[in-house]
Amino acid sequence: MTTARILGFFLGALALAGCATDPSNDPHSGGLAGGIRGLAAGDYEQRQQDLQQQRDQTLDELRALRSESAALEGERQMKADEVAAQQRQLATLKARNQELAQRIEQLRRSKSTTEQHTAALRRQQQQLTRNIQQFETELDSGKLSTTQAENRRLSLERQYDSIKNL
Repeated sequence: MTTARILGFFLGALALAGCATDPSNDPHSGGLAGGIRGLAAGDYEQRQQDLQQQRDQTLDELRALRSESAALEGERQMKADEVAAQQRQLATLKARNQELAQRIEQLRRSKSTTEQHTAALRRQQQQLTRNIQQFETELDSGKLSTTQAENRRLSLERQYDSIKNL
C-alpha cells in the first residue's frame, strides 16, 4: 500500500504542478497532467468553442469587409461613369466651341472681303458719279454732238451695269 500511496501522492503532485505551471491550460504546453486536467475540466471544449467563435467572428468581419468593398467598388464605378459622361459632354462642348471659332473666323474673313468689295464698289460708283456730272456739264455746255452724247450715255450705262453686277 505504501507504493500505491507514493504513486497517488506523486500523481497528485504532478497534477498540481501541471496546473500551477500552465494557467492557460494550453494542450500543447500542459503535458500529461495538463491534458488530463483539461479533458476533465472541459477546458479543451471551451478552448475549441472560443477558437470557433473567433473564427466565426473573423469570417463575419471578412464578409462585412467584402460587402463594403463591393459597395465601394460600385460607388467607384458609378463615379467613373459620371466622370466619363462629364468628359464626353466637355468634349462635345469643346468641339462646338471650335466650330463657333471657325464660324467667327469665316465671318471675319467674309466681312473683310465684303468691306474690300464695298470699298471697290464705292470707288467705282463715285467714279460713275463724276463721269455722269462731267457728261451733264458737257451736255449742258453743248460741246457734244448727238452721236457723241449717245455714245457717252451708253458708255455710262455699261459702267453702271458692270458696277451693279458685281
